[in-house]
Formats: sequence, C-alpha cells, structure tokens
Amino acid sequence: MTTRYVKGRLYKLETAALRQDKINPRKYMDPMTLTELTASVKRFGVLTPILFTTDEDGAPVVVDGHRRVKAAEAAGLKTVPAVFTDGDTRLQAFVGNLQREDLLPVDEAEEMAAIMKEYALNQYQLADAIGKSQATVSNTLAINRLPEDVKNAARTNRSIPKSVLTEIARLRTEASMRRKFQRYMESFSKTPRTSAKKERPSPARQLINAIDDLTGRIETAPWGDWNDDDREDFANALMGIARRAGETLAAMDRPLPGEGDEEAPRDTWLA
Repeated sequence: MTTRYVKGRLYKLETAALRQDKINPRKYMDPMTLTELTASVKRFGVLTPILFTTDEDGAPVVVDGHRRVKAAEAAGLKTVPAVFTDGDTRLQAFVGNLQREDLLPVDEAEEMAAIMKEYALNQYQLADAIGKSQATVSNTLAINRLPEDVKNAARTNRSIPKSVLTEIARLRTEASMRRKFQRYMESFSKTPRTSAKKERPSPARQLINAIDDLTGRIETAPWGDWNDDDREDFANALMGIARRAGETLAAMDRPLPGEGDEEAPRDTWLA
C-alpha cells in the first residue's frame, strides 16, 4: 500500500528506500567533506531533516539533502528525518543548495541555465525566483562559456573562487580562457599562504584585463530583455566603442575583424 504523505510533516524514512533525484543540481560531492560529514553524522545523527517528494510509484525521492543521505548510509544509519514537500521541487532543491552556499560555481551555472530553459525564464525572472540580483545571475551564467576541461577541473577544486571563474569566462576565446586558467592554477600553487600584499598588475595589463572583462559582459548582456531606451543607449555605446577600437587598430597597423587573418592578432592581445 502506498503511503500518503502530508506536506510539511516530519517523517522518519529508511535510507534504503530513498531514491536519488535525477535532476539533482549537485553533480560532484567532495570526498573529504563527505568523510567529515559522515563522522559528524555517526556521532550526532542527522540533525537537519532532508526534504523529499514522491515519484510516480509513490516511492520517496530526495529533493534536498543528498549529502546527508550519503553520510547517513556511510555511517550505518538505517533511517533519516525527512520533511515531505511537493510543487516545484527542482527549484526548491536549487534554492536549498544556494542558501547553504555550498554548491560548486560550475554546478550552479549549469543548473541556472537548465532552469531558464525548462521554465522559459529570462535572467530577470530567474533572479526574482531565486532571490538573487540580475547581475549575479548574469555573472554566474557566464561560467557556462568555459571549456569543458576547465569546468571539470573547477568541479574537483572547491578552492577556486567563483569570481576567478567568471573573470576567465568573460575572455573571448577558449584558448585565452585555458591560458588564464592555467596561469591562475600555477600562481595559486606557488603562492605562499601568507598575508603578503598581492603585486599590482601594470597599467597596461589592467587596461587589457578591463577590456577583456567588458568584451565578456557585452557578449552576455541580456539586452533582449531591456526596454527600447536602454537598448538604444546600449547600441550607441557599442558603436562608440567600435569606432574608437577601429581608430586604435588603424594606428597600430592591425587589420579590422574580417580583414585578413583576424585570429592571430586577437589571440596575441589575449595572451
């Protein structure tokens, strides 16, 4: 007989009966932190109930609390406390992970894109649904532009700040993204863990980095969601940038995009 659960009520469910959510936003669980959680669960038990719903067979499905279930199983617990929920469980799971701030930036970016596609949301609507600003959503979504090898490396290294990934993602080519990511990883491994003052980039490098960042922001700008006045001002600003860039390229004796081999000069700048 299928159990009829009541929304918001606390239950004690058998870990063996729980099914994993196929659209769980968390794609990677750090083995070290999972081991630490298992030790805590073994000593104190699962203190925060998981969130669950049911599938078409009536079986309980984990919505939020996948790590706690894994830790409980590893600790030998037969049951876990659980609260039943229904409705939009995918969004609930995503927001639950965001509120704990332990979702990897790459997983967060991919889940945002998936939710936007599934629910036909624009950036402003998604921002409102998850309680974030549109700028935060835009910066996070930019991470999806990273090459797969960079994203996979970032999944297994929680120490890489989200800000670093968004900065790299705003570069124009995958080659430049890989170079900058490699430089970051090399500098990170060589940097002593002290409070020494970070060396300030040269004025030239600061300008180059600022242009790289602006290029990425232009590429990911959600101008399709803007009103007519903002779109017009944006277009005028872009034309001003294009005009000034053309004059500077001419002074440097560099070809404009579409004139000759444009990839070589572009890569040179981003090196």
